Amino acid sequence: MLNQKLERLHTIDREQFHLEKAQAVLQWDQETYLSEKGVDERSEQLALLEGISHAHLTAPETGRLLSELGCTQENPGGDESLPDLQRDFLKTLYRTYSRAVLLPGDFVSDAARAEGLSQAAWVNARRNNNFPAFLPHLIKMIDFSRRKAVYWGWKDNPYDGLLDIYEPGMGTQAITEVFTPLARELSSLLKKIAACPRPDNSFLQSEYNIDAQRSFCNEMLGRLGFNTQRGRMDISAHPFTTTLGSDDIRITTRYLPQQPLSSIFATIHEAGHAFYEMGFPAELRGTCLADGASMGIHESQSRLWENVIGRSKPFWEGMLPVLRSHFPQTLPRTTPDEFYRAINLAEPSLIRIEADEVSYSLHIILRFELERELFSGTLDPAELPAAWRKKMKELVGIEPETDSDGVLQDVHWSMGAFGYFPSYALGNLYGLGFWGQLKADIPGVDALIAACNFTPIMEWLRDRIYIHGRRLQPSALFKTVTGKTLSPQPFLDYIQSKYADIYRL
Repeated sequence: MLNQKLERLHTIDREQFHLEKAQAVLQWDQETYLSEKGVDERSEQLALLEGISHAHLTAPETGRLLSELGCTQENPGGDESLPDLQRDFLKTLYRTYSRAVLLPGDFVSDAARAEGLSQAAWVNARRNNNFPAFLPHLIKMIDFSRRKAVYWGWKDNPYDGLLDIYEPGMGTQAITEVFTPLARELSSLLKKIAACPRPDNSFLQSEYNIDAQRSFCNEMLGRLGFNTQRGRMDISAHPFTTTLGSDDIRITTRYLPQQPLSSIFATIHEAGHAFYEMGFPAELRGTCLADGASMGIHESQSRLWENVIGRSKPFWEGMLPVLRSHFPQTLPRTTPDEFYRAINLAEPSLIRIEADEVSYSLHIILRFELERELFSGTLDPAELPAAWRKKMKELVGIEPETDSDGVLQDVHWSMGAFGYFPSYALGNLYGLGFWGQLKADIPGVDALIAACNFTPIMEWLRDRIYIHGRRLQPSALFKTVTGKTLSPQPFLDYIQSKYADIYRL
């Protein structure tokens, strides 16, 4: 009897998986190929699908089956006689169901409709440097997010409820405790670097043909191990990764003629996300367990590949000749060491996704602090541009002249993804913890990277991290892999050592 009920829940979950991926197809298309005039109708389509998906998940049958299998708030894994994999499945589905059932159907559809319109408004506002045009949509998305958290029971601290979506177990206080020393040490290091001679990166300011950039990025993806039978890469204004099916993982990048590093590192970053999605074992695929443990863990994979591997000297010992073959007339005969120093130039930057490793987390801390103030009621959304400029000056040392380079630069708030940003900086910390263990387990990893042999790294990540999918909470996964608890120190040690060498500190 238990097995029949469990199988029925698996059927409901598979159907839910397919509904969510159908929505993801429409959202991916909106970000890549949708015509400008198609936005309103697309928003209605997404609202309808979101409503259907929500009604399907929260149907009385789902709640009844979970209850009959013994799932409760205190015991979400249900009947203790079930195998561990099935209990993890029930625990994850119960958490998702328990949240969804608290949200009225009309609210879910209205929020999805507003999100579609908001994202389109953000694209135009950013293009035209017009924050006032986006402000009404931003206010709506803040309101929907706040109401969602209140529905879930986070009336007194709604921002903690939003953070819990992306990083279960870490609220405002826990993140503040990690970010405070991080901000202090990184700001100090950035000031020390500013007093040193900067590496020459002038050759990167030349005109790099976009077709050649695309050709290199595709070859690099292949060398990294991206499976083009299970995924593809397209172009979008803001690079992202989305899963449209177990064997259909999409990534995007963007090409800027005088900023070749933008496409290169966006490609590596999004590939890191895709590798995680492609790495879930067969028994998890197509279920609610086929997802990252948290967005912080997901970001640990993208940022590990992008920065720890992709910005390392061994990486460019192997990849620089490949890059030069695509730009024989543009790229000078720089050595791997010169190229390594040029791509790791550290200086204040206005744009988060173009920021170096030293300043990147400061961009995240800025957004975390602004979000915290928005949801505590101490910051009016209309005051965001001024607050953004002030915090940029305090943390990074510069301030934007336009809102397009400031408060409008990220897509996240137009999607209502408040609470997402801290995951990026937490990803840096998780990633360095994982990297320390990987290096201990694979002593010759630098030589493998220099030889463009990434298979042992991929296998280690698959066997130690990807295999768990969503079965473990982020803190438990980190402890399982490293034997330690999360700390900013390994990341700070890595950054300080790397940049002491580059800038002769």
